[in-house]
Amino acid sequence: MKLPNEIEGYLASKNFSENTRSNYYYDLVSMYHFLEDKVVSEESLELYKHQLSKLSASAQRRKISSANQYLLYLYQNQKIDHFYKIDQIAQKEKKQAHSYRPMIKEFPEFYGPMTCPGQFLALLILEFGLNFAEIQKLKWENFNWKFKYLTVEKSGIKRVLPIREKFAMRVKAISNADELFSKSRQFLYTELKKFTHYSSKEIREQYILHQVKAGKTIYELSALLGLSTTTTLEKYYR
Repeated sequence: MKLPNEIEGYLASKNFSENTRSNYYYDLVSMYHFLEDKVVSEESLELYKHQLSKLSASAQRRKISSANQYLLYLYQNQKIDHFYKIDQIAQKEKKQAHSYRPMIKEFPEFYGPMTCPGQFLALLILEFGLNFAEIQKLKWENFNWKFKYLTVEKSGIKRVLPIREKFAMRVKAISNADELFSKSRQFLYTELKKFTHYSSKEIREQYILHQVKAGKTIYELSALLGLSTTTTLEKYYR
């Protein structure tokens, strides 16, 4: 039989905090999507377990624990006719992961008086973690200077990002930002390169590192970046 989607009912049966509920929901939805076109069996669950082997040890343990609790719930409520349990991954089954520890940098030169489009682009990436595709979709009206937030839309989903005063005092007087946002990606790349030797990818990574240092969880950071999965962020949390 196929894996039933009883995730909402399972979560409703538990007295989880909002954060814990969010973590369980993400883990279980990921498992459901992996198994939705497969018959639930020891073999398919072993395939799911193998998929997790590329994650950090802590992420593996959490996801397998979430899966086992959900499988038990399904069995106890007669949604599946067999009790399945996924064994935790032994250390010897995976290669030892090397910690990814890039150095956090400060960019005082980014916060001088506004002199060129490349500087504005560098600040948008460093302050909000935006990529060029997201910058191209911005409108000046997305910046709410009164309440200090920026609205970014991606794949029909809006996210609201706080604007720091350090950023606002340098850029809110700009009058032709929409003209910049309408330029090609190659144009944005060239303007950024004129201002700094750091690439957009390197600057965006610094946004990630500063958010990790500030205590954001992997799920909070994923939401800030508009990511549909935490996979690309896991190396920063090992």
